[in-house]
Amino acid sequence: MPTLSEHLLARLTASLAPVDAQLAARHPGDPGTRQPVHTCYIPADRLHPDVVLDWGESAREALAAHAPSPAALAAATGLGATSGPGGAAPNPAEAAADPALAERVYAHVLAALSLEPIQDLRADLEDGYGIRPDDVEDEHAIAAATALRAAHEAGALPASYGLRPKSLDPAVRDRGLRSLDLFLTALAGDDGGPPGLVLTLPKVSAPEQVTVFLAVLDELIPRIDLRPPAVELQIETPAAVLALPALVEAGRGRVTGLHVGTYDYSAALGIAAEHQASDHPSVEYATTLMQLVTAGTGIRVADGSSNFLPVGPTPVVRAAWQRHAGLVTRAWRRGLYQGWDLHPAQLVSRHAAVAANLLAGLPAALGRLSAYAEARFAGAVADEPATARALAGHVLRALDAGLLDDAGLAAADLDRAVVTKLGGRVS
Repeated sequence: MPTLSEHLLARLTASLAPVDAQLAARHPGDPGTRQPVHTCYIPADRLHPDVVLDWGESAREALAAHAPSPAALAAATGLGATSGPGGAAPNPAEAAADPALAERVYAHVLAALSLEPIQDLRADLEDGYGIRPDDVEDEHAIAAATALRAAHEAGALPASYGLRPKSLDPAVRDRGLRSLDLFLTALAGDDGGPPGLVLTLPKVSAPEQVTVFLAVLDELIPRIDLRPPAVELQIETPAAVLALPALVEAGRGRVTGLHVGTYDYSAALGIAAEHQASDHPSVEYATTLMQLVTAGTGIRVADGSSNFLPVGPTPVVRAAWQRHAGLVTRAWRRGLYQGWDLHPAQLVSRHAAVAANLLAGLPAALGRLSAYAEARFAGAVADEPATARALAGHVLRALDAGLLDDAGLAAADLDRAVVTKLGGRVS
């Protein structure tokens, strides 16, 4: 018989009931939905109904011109090698070592650029757009919303899309909120607008800005019968990094993502332009803090962009692709599965890096997850539930990307129901 009675233990632990409720509310876990591999920012004045199709076509043209074969793409991006010991990421120096993997990466890139070149799109009225006369920005805000509605009607709108207005800094606050109003009013139409809307608030520095932004939306959304949008915050000021817990708290469960602003943040720290990049230690420190603060909350963290664009002669394009693919790979190893893309040709290195990282680790992930599902050890690795969830996450991302199907799961003695449950995804 236990020494302590159930009644006594119930009395001693009663004070934990409200703590349990608070922890459950603050840490509901991953939303269990597909996460886009990137967000593409396009200046609002360049947005048109066929923009996604045009980006895909431009990316395919870049691929054909600068990497017309699997081996050429592997060499151009430093990808395509087999995984190292224990499922480690491939060594770029051995990028051409596995022709079969290079073939699969190339096939995936072609398919992605044809079927889903852009997974998440933002009409940009902030840094990528600049300062224009008020009447011009008014026109572009409305035209961008109209173009997105037309893209939706044509079946050419990504599953998630939205707007990055100007920030709530005093100098551009009124302009940003006016454009937000014009854009959302035009987007809503008479049917609430297309599903998947995400609004990105840039240059956040204080939780009060998040509170005000949400208050503005609360006033506007019912008046125009808009579908409630998701909200993302761009973390690109030192003040934002220092205030991360308060920013998340101010989001009141409505903030779904934090995106690091590589260049604004680096510049604010005094880092020289030549060293500003998402793999700079200061930026990686910020994204690590973002991951720490959002762990278990359902808020996803996204890496930044590369401003080394693949434009020009083949050696320059390939150098930009290799740099971009390297940044994507480094981010994936750190648990950052989404980043920014700024140019159509970056879609080549983005989708190539995603495929290479998923395929290189997929056999080991399937084997270990199958072993865990059968409640036995895989070799010398004894996986715990948390590790099984991470393994299932890798498998689910491969399914999302079309790099794995039900037959591949069955070959590993797995099925979607099991993987979905182990990965914590809503079925």
